[in-house]
Amino acid sequence: MENRVAYQGIVGSFSSMAARALYGEDFTPIQTSRFRDIFEAIDQGNADYGVIPLENALAGSVHENYDLLQEYECYIVAEHFCPVHLHLMGHGTLASITRVLSHPKALEQCSRFLEIHPTITAVVCSDTAGAALQVARIKDPYSAAIASEEAATTYRLPIIQRSIQNHITNSTRFVAISKTPLQCASPTKCSVVVSLPHEPGSLYKLLGQIASLSLNLTKIESRPILGRPFEYSFHIDLECSPDLSSKLQEALVRIEEYASTFRLLGVYEARPAV
Repeated sequence: MENRVAYQGIVGSFSSMAARALYGEDFTPIQTSRFRDIFEAIDQGNADYGVIPLENALAGSVHENYDLLQEYECYIVAEHFCPVHLHLMGHGTLASITRVLSHPKALEQCSRFLEIHPTITAVVCSDTAGAALQVARIKDPYSAAIASEEAATTYRLPIIQRSIQNHITNSTRFVAISKTPLQCASPTKCSVVVSLPHEPGSLYKLLGQIASLSLNLTKIESRPILGRPFEYSFHIDLECSPDLSSKLQEALVRIEEYASTFRLLGVYEARPAV
Protein backbone atom coordinates (compact mmCIF):
# COMPACT_ATOMS: atom_id res chain seq x y z
CA MET A 1 0.00 0.00 0.00
CA GLU A 2 1.44 3.37 -1.02
CA ASN A 3 2.07 6.04 1.58
CA ARG A 4 -0.32 8.97 1.47
CA VAL A 5 1.81 12.12 1.55
CA ALA A 6 0.29 15.57 2.02
CA TYR A 7 2.03 18.73 0.86
CA GLN A 8 1.12 22.28 -0.11
CA GLY A 9 0.86 23.02 -3.79
CA ILE A 10 0.74 21.04 -7.02
CA VAL A 11 3.24 19.28 -9.28
CA GLY A 12 6.20 21.58 -9.86
CA SER A 13 6.08 23.17 -6.40
CA PHE A 14 9.15 22.82 -4.23
CA SER A 15 7.05 20.93 -1.69
CA SER A 16 6.17 18.32 -4.32
CA MET A 17 9.86 18.03 -5.21
CA ALA A 18 10.75 17.57 -1.53
CA ALA A 19 8.05 14.91 -1.15
CA ARG A 20 9.53 12.95 -4.06
CA ALA A 21 13.02 13.28 -2.62
CA LEU A 22 11.79 11.85 0.68
CA TYR A 23 9.38 9.16 -0.58
CA GLY A 24 10.30 8.46 -4.19
CA GLU A 25 7.74 8.28 -6.97
CA ASP A 26 5.47 5.63 -5.45
CA PHE A 27 3.22 7.52 -3.07
CA THR A 28 -0.30 8.89 -3.15
CA PRO A 29 -0.08 12.71 -3.20
CA ILE A 30 -2.53 14.77 -1.17
CA GLN A 31 -2.24 18.32 -2.46
CA THR A 32 -3.38 21.17 -0.21
CA SER A 33 -3.64 24.92 -0.48
CA ARG A 34 -2.80 25.63 3.20
CA PHE A 35 -0.15 24.32 5.58
CA ARG A 36 -2.84 23.78 8.23
CA ASP A 37 -4.58 21.34 5.88
CA ILE A 38 -1.47 19.14 5.98
CA PHE A 39 -1.56 18.96 9.78
CA GLU A 40 -5.29 18.28 9.78
CA ALA A 41 -4.85 15.45 7.26
CA ILE A 42 -2.25 13.87 9.55
CA ASP A 43 -4.36 14.46 12.66
CA GLN A 44 -7.50 12.94 11.12
CA GLY A 45 -5.71 9.93 9.65
CA ASN A 46 -6.23 11.01 6.05
CA ALA A 47 -2.47 11.12 5.34
CA ASP A 48 0.42 8.99 6.55
CA TYR A 49 2.98 11.76 6.21
CA GLY A 50 3.10 15.48 5.60
CA VAL A 51 5.95 17.48 4.06
CA ILE A 52 6.34 21.09 5.21
CA PRO A 53 9.01 23.80 4.82
CA LEU A 54 10.51 25.11 8.04
CA GLU A 55 13.24 27.49 6.94
CA ASN A 56 14.80 29.01 3.87
CA ALA A 57 18.42 30.08 3.50
CA LEU A 58 17.39 33.56 2.28
CA ALA A 59 13.94 34.26 3.76
CA GLY A 60 14.44 32.57 7.13
CA SER A 61 11.88 30.68 9.18
CA VAL A 62 8.36 29.74 8.15
CA HIS A 63 6.80 30.84 11.45
CA GLU A 64 3.37 29.45 10.63
CA ASN A 65 4.72 25.92 10.54
CA TYR A 66 6.64 26.30 13.80
CA ASP A 67 3.37 27.36 15.43
CA LEU A 68 1.44 24.48 13.82
CA LEU A 69 4.02 22.02 15.14
CA GLN A 70 3.13 23.22 18.64
CA GLU A 71 -0.61 23.15 17.99
CA TYR A 72 -0.88 19.62 16.60
CA GLU A 73 0.23 16.29 18.04
CA CYS A 74 2.68 15.11 15.39
CA TYR A 75 6.34 14.23 15.07
CA ILE A 76 9.21 15.10 12.75
CA VAL A 77 10.49 11.87 11.20
CA ALA A 78 12.86 13.08 8.44
CA GLU A 79 14.35 16.16 6.85
CA HIS A 80 15.42 17.20 3.37
CA PHE A 81 17.26 20.26 2.07
CA CYS A 82 15.83 21.21 -1.31
CA PRO A 83 17.89 23.48 -3.60
CA VAL A 84 15.78 26.47 -4.67
CA HIS A 85 16.32 28.21 -8.00
CA LEU A 86 13.58 30.67 -8.82
CA HIS A 87 12.95 31.61 -12.43
CA LEU A 88 10.79 34.27 -14.07
CA MET A 89 8.46 32.59 -16.60
CA GLY A 90 5.58 33.58 -18.85
CA HIS A 91 4.42 34.28 -22.41
CA GLY A 92 5.69 37.87 -22.50
CA THR A 93 9.06 39.57 -22.22
CA LEU A 94 10.76 41.30 -19.32
CA ALA A 95 9.77 44.65 -20.87
CA SER A 96 6.08 43.71 -21.18
CA ILE A 97 5.50 42.25 -17.71
CA THR A 98 3.48 44.38 -15.29
CA ARG A 99 2.70 41.77 -12.63
CA VAL A 100 4.34 38.63 -11.28
CA LEU A 101 2.60 35.84 -9.36
CA SER A 102 4.18 33.58 -6.74
CA HIS A 103 4.15 32.33 -3.18
CA PRO A 104 4.94 35.09 -0.63
CA LYS A 105 8.16 33.38 0.47
CA ALA A 106 9.34 33.12 -3.14
CA LEU A 107 8.55 36.80 -3.67
CA GLU A 108 10.53 37.58 -0.52
CA GLN A 109 13.48 35.57 -1.83
CA CYS A 110 13.36 37.65 -5.04
CA SER A 111 12.96 41.04 -3.37
CA ARG A 112 16.00 42.56 -5.09
CA PHE A 113 14.67 41.68 -8.54
CA LEU A 114 11.37 43.35 -7.67
CA GLU A 115 13.17 46.44 -6.37
CA ILE A 116 15.13 46.72 -9.61
CA HIS A 117 11.87 46.46 -11.59
CA PRO A 118 9.43 48.74 -9.71
CA THR A 119 6.87 48.67 -12.56
CA ILE A 120 6.24 44.97 -11.84
CA THR A 121 3.57 44.38 -9.18
CA ALA A 122 3.92 41.30 -6.97
CA VAL A 123 0.76 39.17 -6.66
CA VAL A 124 0.57 36.56 -3.90
CA CYS A 125 -0.49 32.99 -4.74
CA SER A 126 -0.78 29.91 -2.52
CA ASP A 127 2.21 28.20 -4.15
CA THR A 128 4.81 28.75 -6.87
CA ALA A 129 3.60 26.00 -9.19
CA GLY A 130 0.01 27.21 -8.87
CA ALA A 131 1.20 30.63 -9.98
CA ALA A 132 2.88 29.06 -13.01
CA LEU A 133 -0.27 27.12 -13.90
CA GLN A 134 -2.38 30.28 -13.64
CA VAL A 135 -0.03 32.21 -15.93
CA ALA A 136 0.03 29.31 -18.40
CA ARG A 137 -3.77 29.26 -18.55
CA ILE A 138 -4.36 32.98 -19.09
CA LYS A 139 -1.55 33.36 -21.67
CA ASP A 140 -1.25 37.04 -20.84
CA PRO A 141 2.00 38.72 -22.02
CA TYR A 142 1.71 41.17 -19.12
CA SER A 143 1.72 38.42 -16.45
CA ALA A 144 4.53 36.16 -15.29
CA ALA A 145 5.24 33.70 -12.50
CA ILE A 146 8.20 33.01 -10.26
CA ALA A 147 8.61 29.25 -9.89
CA SER A 148 10.86 26.25 -10.44
CA GLU A 149 12.21 24.95 -13.72
CA GLU A 150 10.07 21.86 -13.18
CA ALA A 151 6.98 24.08 -13.06
CA ALA A 152 8.06 25.79 -16.28
CA THR A 153 8.48 22.41 -17.99
CA THR A 154 5.27 20.95 -16.57
CA TYR A 155 3.09 23.91 -17.60
CA ARG A 156 4.99 24.72 -20.81
CA LEU A 157 6.05 28.21 -19.83
CA PRO A 158 9.10 29.84 -21.41
CA ILE A 159 11.69 30.99 -18.88
CA ILE A 160 12.23 34.73 -19.33
CA GLN A 161 15.03 35.12 -16.79
CA ARG A 162 16.79 32.44 -14.76
CA SER A 163 17.76 32.39 -11.08
CA ILE A 164 16.34 35.74 -9.98
CA GLN A 165 16.56 34.91 -6.26
CA ASN A 166 18.60 37.29 -4.11
CA HIS A 167 21.57 34.94 -3.93
CA ILE A 168 22.65 32.11 -6.18
CA THR A 169 22.98 29.77 -3.18
CA ASN A 170 19.48 29.11 -1.90
CA SER A 171 17.74 26.12 -0.34
CA THR A 172 14.79 25.26 1.86
CA ARG A 173 14.77 22.82 4.74
CA PHE A 174 11.72 20.58 4.61
CA VAL A 175 10.66 18.08 7.25
CA ALA A 176 8.35 15.11 7.08
CA ILE A 177 5.79 14.82 9.87
CA SER A 178 3.75 11.86 11.06
CA LYS A 179 1.22 10.96 13.73
CA THR A 180 3.67 8.47 15.25
CA PRO A 181 7.33 9.08 16.15
CA LEU A 182 10.17 7.48 14.25
CA GLN A 183 11.86 4.60 16.08
CA CYS A 184 15.47 5.52 15.40
CA ALA A 185 18.17 3.43 17.10
CA SER A 186 21.02 5.88 16.48
CA PRO A 187 19.58 9.31 15.66
CA THR A 188 21.87 12.13 14.61
CA LYS A 189 19.35 14.95 15.03
CA CYS A 190 16.53 15.85 17.37
CA SER A 191 13.95 18.61 17.60
CA VAL A 192 12.29 19.79 20.80
CA VAL A 193 10.10 22.66 21.92
CA VAL A 194 10.53 23.94 25.47
CA SER A 195 9.61 26.78 27.76
CA LEU A 196 12.07 27.84 30.43
CA PRO A 197 11.89 29.35 33.92
CA HIS A 198 11.10 33.05 33.54
CA GLU A 199 14.25 34.19 35.29
CA PRO A 200 17.66 35.66 34.36
CA GLY A 201 20.07 33.27 32.68
CA SER A 202 17.62 30.44 32.03
CA LEU A 203 18.44 30.13 28.33
CA TYR A 204 22.16 30.54 29.03
CA LYS A 205 22.05 27.65 31.51
CA LEU A 206 20.23 25.40 29.06
CA LEU A 207 22.69 26.17 26.25
CA GLY A 208 25.54 25.42 28.65
CA GLN A 209 24.16 21.93 29.21
CA ILE A 210 24.08 21.37 25.43
CA ALA A 211 27.59 22.75 24.92
CA SER A 212 29.01 20.52 27.66
CA LEU A 213 27.98 17.48 25.60
CA SER A 214 29.73 18.77 22.44
CA LEU A 215 26.48 18.82 20.46
CA ASN A 216 25.82 21.21 17.61
CA LEU A 217 22.83 23.50 18.07
CA THR A 218 21.73 24.07 14.46
CA LYS A 219 18.53 26.03 15.11
CA ILE A 220 16.81 27.94 17.89
CA GLU A 221 13.52 29.68 17.17
CA SER A 222 11.52 31.62 19.76
CA ARG A 223 7.74 31.81 19.46
CA PRO A 224 5.25 33.73 21.66
CA ILE A 225 3.35 31.74 24.28
CA LEU A 226 -0.37 32.43 23.91
CA GLY A 227 -1.89 33.95 27.03
CA ARG A 228 1.51 34.84 28.51
CA PRO A 229 2.51 38.19 26.98
CA PHE A 230 6.22 38.56 26.17
CA GLU A 231 7.07 35.03 27.24
CA TYR A 232 8.40 32.61 24.66
CA SER A 233 8.83 28.96 23.90
CA PHE A 234 11.91 27.76 22.05
CA HIS A 235 12.17 25.31 19.16
CA ILE A 236 15.62 23.75 19.33
CA ASP A 237 17.38 21.47 16.84
CA LEU A 238 20.45 19.51 17.97
CA GLU A 239 22.76 17.57 15.68
CA CYS A 240 25.63 15.17 16.27
CA SER A 241 27.86 12.68 14.51
CA PRO A 242 26.74 9.01 14.61
CA ASP A 243 29.27 8.17 17.34
CA LEU A 244 27.70 10.78 19.65
CA SER A 245 24.15 9.47 19.38
CA SER A 246 24.13 8.48 23.05
CA LYS A 247 24.97 12.09 24.01
CA LEU A 248 21.98 13.25 22.00
CA GLN A 249 19.78 11.06 24.20
CA GLU A 250 21.51 12.40 27.30
CA ALA A 251 20.84 15.96 26.15
CA LEU A 252 17.13 15.20 25.85
CA VAL A 253 17.08 13.96 29.46
CA ARG A 254 18.88 17.07 30.71
CA ILE A 255 16.67 19.45 28.73
CA GLU A 256 13.48 17.79 30.00
CA GLU A 257 14.72 17.97 33.60
CA TYR A 258 15.56 21.66 33.34
CA ALA A 259 12.71 23.00 31.17
CA SER A 260 9.40 24.23 32.59
CA THR A 261 7.61 22.45 29.74
CA PHE A 262 9.12 19.98 27.28
CA ARG A 263 7.91 18.30 24.13
CA LEU A 264 9.95 16.03 21.91
CA LEU A 265 9.14 16.77 18.28
CA GLY A 266 11.28 13.96 16.90
CA VAL A 267 14.57 12.10 16.63
CA TYR A 268 15.73 11.31 13.11
CA GLU A 269 18.67 11.25 10.71
CA ALA A 270 20.37 14.56 9.96
CA ARG A 271 20.73 15.35 6.27
CA PRO A 272 23.45 17.56 4.74
CA ALA A 273 22.45 21.15 4.07
CA VAL A 274 22.80 22.37 0.49
